[in-house]
Order: sequence, then C-alpha cells, then structure tokens
Amino acid sequence: MPELHDLLLPFDFSPSSKRALAYGADLLRRTDARLHLMYVQEVPQGPFQGASRSPMPTYKLQEEFEERCQELLASHDLSTSDDRLTFNAERADAVAPALVRYAESKHIDMIAMGTHGRRGVERAFYGSVAEETLRTAPAPVLTVKSSDNGATSPSVERIVAPVDFSDPSRGALRQAGRLATIYEAPLKLMHVVETPDTPSVYGPESPTVTSHKTKEKAEAALEDWGSNLTTTDRTVSYVVHRGKPAPSILRGAPNETDLIVMATRGLRGVRRAVLGSVTEEVLREATGPVLAARDFSTSD
Repeated sequence: MPELHDLLLPFDFSPSSKRALAYGADLLRRTDARLHLMYVQEVPQGPFQGASRSPMPTYKLQEEFEERCQELLASHDLSTSDDRLTFNAERADAVAPALVRYAESKHIDMIAMGTHGRRGVERAFYGSVAEETLRTAPAPVLTVKSSDNGATSPSVERIVAPVDFSDPSRGALRQAGRLATIYEAPLKLMHVVETPDTPSVYGPESPTVTSHKTKEKAEAALEDWGSNLTTTDRTVSYVVHRGKPAPSILRGAPNETDLIVMATRGLRGVRRAVLGSVTEEVLREATGPVLAARDFSTSD
C-alpha cells in the first residue's frame, strides 16, 4: 500500500472545502493516514488596518472550530474524538503562509484544499490561497472545486498524468501510480506535442511530417516510462495529443471523476506571482480534482 502518513486539510466551511473534506475522509478509509483539519482566521496587520474588537481567545477559536466540525465529520462516519484526527485553529495575517508553516512543522505528505476559482478583477486583487500555497508548499497540493450540482462525492474513477519527460513529471508519474493503486483506478498517461505556428512560406507538408514523426517518438517514450510503473495490476493507457498543453490536458480529463496529477516548474525569477500558464489554466478550468507540486520527489 502506498504510504500517506499525514494529510493536511485547510477548512473554512465553504462548499469547496466541504468537498475537499469528502476527499480527505475517503483517503482515510483507503489508507492509514492521519488527517489534520486546520482553520486559519485571517487578521490583516498593518498601519492602515483599523482597530477592531478584541478577538476571541485562541482556545475558544479552537473549541468553536471542533464543535462546528462535528456534524460534518459525522456525515463521513468520523468523530472529533477519532485519534486519527487533529484540529488546529489559529489567527494569521495571511492564510497560505500559515498553512505552509504548519505543513513544514508536521511533515505533511499531502495538502487537500478547496479552491473558489476566482477569475477576472476579483481574483487578480485577492489572489488564490490555493495557488499561493502550491507555490511554496513542501508537499503536493490536491485542489478541489465545489460541484455545480452541490454534490460532495469524492469519487475518483481515473488518474490522468500529463508527462513532458522532465524530472518533475517523472516524480508526478510515480505519485500517479501510487494513487492509481489507492483508488483502484486506471491510469492514463498523456503527452502533448505542441504544434508550432509555422509560416506558410515553409511549405504545407514539412510541419505535418515533422509533427507526425515527433508524435511517434513521443508515443514510444511514453510507453517506456509507463513500463517502469509498479501499478502492473491496473490498466495503463497512453495517448499523445498535438496542440496547446493546457487545453489538451483538460480535454483528456473531462469528468469530475478524473484526477489530474501534474508537476509545475514552480517559481521563475526571484518570486513569480503565478505558477505558470499551463498549471494555472489547468487548476482554474479542470472539472475534477488536480494534484500538483513543484517537486514530487519530496513525497517519495
């Protein structure tokens, strides 16, 4: 059985975090993991923040958090007295750094969290706690959106692993193999050959011929990578697409029951404000859950 010792689940009682809880509870049933439920009350600091009432004592915040969790946990056949559950409520000036600090201090193996999927001006102003966490987290981050129909089902029926033949994607593939075993689900390996925008002056045939040969080589390499997986008892399929990476990945995982496992190259420059266009688009647009990390080797 693949090892998953400690799972951190940031919880704010939003629809997306309730759905993330369903995934966390399901992983508890499938593994011997411990679940850390964490609530962070954001209290911005700075000279422009107005004075506020004295905050609730931390121990009261902790008690209230556990009490509010009782009914939700019961719906997943869990109890606040379960020794596999840990509760932590704290105040911080920003949520993501507090989550990362906790994950580092408790040697967390995976973080599962809801994402609200803000877009446009609102998202640009507020940012995304999930994306900020993923940029700096010491462990893979599973992001889950609330369902359009309000469902909280944690069903995973297929694992989809995009592979770009880099070292980070090799680590992601190993993680995908472990999850295929945990969920007893088939594994789909996919690679996207980017189709260049070639000027017509080069002739109509040369790009097509080159792309076809590249696709054949990619198919052979993909099967070679898949042959090294330990999930021989699971169905493994291979597919190579031509086109843009993010849209191709999304078309290859169109269902809410598809779990995408992918690597992100992380920061560029001193501190990059976004994860990268491919990862960012997949996180925002994926129908099902996405497990991503800068480096999956830390979870090996």
